[in-house]
Amino acid sequence: MARKSTQFLGIDPKMYRHFAALTLGISCTVSLFADGEAQQAMAQSQKQAELKRAERQKFGSTKLADHRSDEAKRPRSSGYRDGLDAPMDTGGDGVGGIIPANMAVGAAPVIVEIDQAALARMTPQQRAAYLKVLETERRKRMAQGPVVPTQAQIEALAADSALRSGSESID
Repeated sequence: MARKSTQFLGIDPKMYRHFAALTLGISCTVSLFADGEAQQAMAQSQKQAELKRAERQKFGSTKLADHRSDEAKRPRSSGYRDGLDAPMDTGGDGVGGIIPANMAVGAAPVIVEIDQAALARMTPQQRAAYLKVLETERRKRMAQGPVVPTQAQIEALAADSALRSGSESID
């Protein structure tokens, strides 16, 4: 037959004492190994705050200045512009493109790749001749300037890209 338990929730009171003793032991162990990093951090942050207050009293509050050019201050457009059907690649002022018109861009450096495996198999004389040929090729390409692809080359690249992606036509 079932017997009625005299313990609260069916847990022996000795277990509560064991739990309390274990909690006290763990707390004491943790307190022994704590080195006061939190106290040091609090003291350091208070010291920083005091230095900032003293600096503010000595020099006054910081003043904000606007160093932007007058061109950046004037409004971009005066007309109404609906943003829902506007092109996504514009800068927001109705002019397409990413690079501003007044930004000067220098010529990109020409980088000629060196085949390290072939270079390792060469004799010192062959290596010097190879590097000399590469340097003359680099100088020649720098003198030519940037290569501007023709419209036919651009269309051929777009068609090849469409074929690789499995598309029927160029988007």
